[in-house]
This record gives sequence, C-alpha cells and structure tokens, in this order.
Amino acid sequence: MNQMNITQNQKDRAKKFQEMHRQDKLFVLPNIWDAGGAKIFEKKGFQALATTSAGIAFANGFSDGEKLPFSILLETVRRITSKIDIPLSIDFERGYSEDNHEVYENTKKILLSGAVGLNVEDGLPNKRISDSQAMKNKIECMNSLKKELGVDFVINSRTDIYWNEIGEPENRLRAVIKRVNDYFSWGADCVFVPGNISFNELKILMKEVNGPLNILLNKDLKHIDQLNSLGVRRVSLGSSLSRNNISNLFKEVEKIGKNEFDSLLNNTLSYEFVNHLYEVKEDNK
Repeated sequence: MNQMNITQNQKDRAKKFQEMHRQDKLFVLPNIWDAGGAKIFEKKGFQALATTSAGIAFANGFSDGEKLPFSILLETVRRITSKIDIPLSIDFERGYSEDNHEVYENTKKILLSGAVGLNVEDGLPNKRISDSQAMKNKIECMNSLKKELGVDFVINSRTDIYWNEIGEPENRLRAVIKRVNDYFSWGADCVFVPGNISFNELKILMKEVNGPLNILLNKDLKHIDQLNSLGVRRVSLGSSLSRNNISNLFKEVEKIGKNEFDSLLNNTLSYEFVNHLYEVKEDNK
C-alpha cells in the first residue's frame, strides 16, 4: 500500500540526498532493480541508490522505454524502500505521460511510495527529444510537490542530446549546455548527461553549467578521480549491472544446456550465506 503521507524519516533521507549533491566530492550511485540487490549495496556501505528503468523492465519481462506498467514500477519502489534506510532515486523515464497533470499525479505516487529522488528525461522514441517547453512544464509541476508534500526530494533532469545523437556532432555540446542550464533555471537539482560525450567535451561542459552534473559511467568516462577533479558530482551505472547479470545468466544457460554444472556448484554463494543476508532481526521486547 502507499504511504498516506511523507514521514520524517523520508524527509531526512531527502535532505541527506540533497546534501550529497552539494558536497565537494563525487559519489557513485549504483542502479538496482529489486529489494534484494538494494539490501546488498546498503550492507556494503553505499549511502544512496537509484533504480534502472531498463533493469526493472528486464526483470519483469518487458523492454525498456515505459513499456513496464506504472503499477509494477510503483510496487517495485514500495518493496525497495520498505527494505532499506538509505535514499532511493527513481528512474522515472518521461514521467509516464506527456500530460502535466498526470506527471504530477505519477510523481506524487512515487514520492508516497518512499522515494526521495526522481530522474526525468527529455528522450523520446526513435532517437528524438522533447522540446524544452515540455521539460519546463514537467520540472515545474514536479517542483510544486516539494512544498505541497513538505519534502525536498532531488529532481534529476536528463537530457538525451548525446544519448540519442541529436543534431550534428559539432553542435551537440552547445545544445547540451543550453539545455542543462535551462533545466537548472526551471528547478532541477541536478542534470544528467548520458551518452558519447568525450572527456574534453565534459571539461568544457563543467565550466559552463550552473549546478551539479550527473554522468553515466562508460569506457571513456570511468576514472573516478579524474571525474571528481572536473567537479562531476554524481556518476550513475545505468543498466550496466542489470545487463552484466543477464550476461552471466546467458553463460549459465548455455552450460546447463550442455549438462555442465561445475560453475553453479563451485562458484556460487552458499544458501546459508545468502539467506543470512536477508534475515530480519526481531526486536527484543
């Protein structure tokens, strides 16, 4: 069931998450898709987590791109937030609507399910992006919920200019700089720029933006110390962990098809170890 209101604990987690974006060092934000994975990251000392829309979709038998029913996303958010005590940000894709009122209502439902951050993107199917006015409307209607619900959750606005390869390569950086600063001026707390942006382009971008920047880990942007020195504040893993998990599953499926079971028998955590991870300690009364 949904929470009926925002708890003080949730407000505290939102404050902590906001502070993480304002500190003078970068943080890595792992993207998970279920409560079990979230618990492992929390136990290993991670201070915040985010979901991956692709990972949740794949785990439920859907492709990415708002193909997953919103009801399943909500249930996933509830399950995860009920099992962890650290901030959770939700990959909200396009808000599951282009209608501002519906985006507002969907945002409210996500927040009342325990999240303290939302990622909303301008990317559209078929390698397109929405116009700036549509994003302005979404950011502003989401922002209105901060006052209404009394929780300062993090709005992470994503621009897919690089991700969707919009326009000519030589014009992308200027277009991104404008979008990023527009998103900040409309109320975004952080802006996410995934895609094939080079290190040199990122250096220029960092000098031009007016707030915390989130980038996606990739083969060219993987050295955390360098990214930190540039001033990047948040590094997301995206769907990489989910795809790595599926890659390993494919390998095991092929072995099982050949009646080869050694890796399952020899390289698998014990039942006792994994079960202990999820034991709930009973309160002493």
